[in-house]
Amino acid sequence: MGKHSVVLCGETSIDQIGAHVTKCLLGNGLHITERGHQRGGKKDAYLLVERKLSSGISKGGMDVVCKPIEEGGQGIRDILALNKALMSRHLWNVIQNNQSSIWVKWIAHTRLRHKSIGDGESFSLWHDPWHSLGSLITRFPRGPGRTNIPEAAKLSAVLVDGDWSWPPITDLECIEILHVLPIIHNGSDSILWRGGGFSTKAVYDIFRNHGPKVGWYSLLLGPCKIPRYSFVLWMAILDKLSTMDKPWLSHLGGVCVLCGREMETHEHLFFRCNYSRQCIRILKGTVRFTWPNRAWAVDIAWASKRWNGRHIVQAAYRALLAAIVYHIWQERNRRVFQQSMRRAPLLLG
Repeated sequence: MGKHSVVLCGETSIDQIGAHVTKCLLGNGLHITERGHQRGGKKDAYLLVERKLSSGISKGGMDVVCKPIEEGGQGIRDILALNKALMSRHLWNVIQNNQSSIWVKWIAHTRLRHKSIGDGESFSLWHDPWHSLGSLITRFPRGPGRTNIPEAAKLSAVLVDGDWSWPPITDLECIEILHVLPIIHNGSDSILWRGGGFSTKAVYDIFRNHGPKVGWYSLLLGPCKIPRYSFVLWMAILDKLSTMDKPWLSHLGGVCVLCGREMETHEHLFFRCNYSRQCIRILKGTVRFTWPNRAWAVDIAWASKRWNGRHIVQAAYRALLAAIVYHIWQERNRRVFQQSMRRAPLLLG
């Protein structure tokens, strides 16, 4: 077991378990499993919370990749967020079916705030967070004495014929309880998931990293999409290709290998370079592909608005843009790493 593992044995207090389960639900990279072993003919269950660390991966880069395409990512599922969502599904199933579990008691008291009040027989009046104020015993520690309602009382103690029936409360500290009382429903008490029924997809959306929608995501979609072309276009839009202007490549001189004249940057490659301009001219003459050739970010915004429809022609232009960016980058790499070259007509042939 690694140094990032924590074992909680059967004698561990509920507060300690709660703290570690919180890390499992809300922390990064925490995986939780139930283990057990035999001791003297009796099985002792314990909780294993293990943090698995990865090396060599940029956290910021993975955050971007795992965002939906609409938010500028690649739509790849974040395995850590998915793990938390699936564990939440497991906990929810336990809560729904096993009211005696120590897990259930902790989750019900600290994490679940939405409860449907029926006959009041399942909820503690002072300890369960059925009220919008949370657990009343936490908010009003002297409440049982001030209201003459025992601390062990069920919620049914203040319900009569499906309506609230509180004794007169004159204490100014506790009178706040009566200000906003929840609606009483018919039937038995029940625990509700926030926002309606439980959905792993909805829980995953809570745990994943969010970002604003980007205007250019439509350039990566469509029936003509080729994944490797779209991926390179995505990298180019984000300025993530390893062009010569990057600090770690400064020892290579920085000059564009396609034209041999200017500093190699995203702005230069797409499409200020003489080589890439020649490629654009060839496309314009064959398939009427037009490109304004201003600043790269401005041109991407222009293309996003011009080619964002579902028509096959617009989808074809999006695919063509991805293809030309891909092949220019491929030609650049061929010249850098293989010392071979192709002229623009052959590149587009």
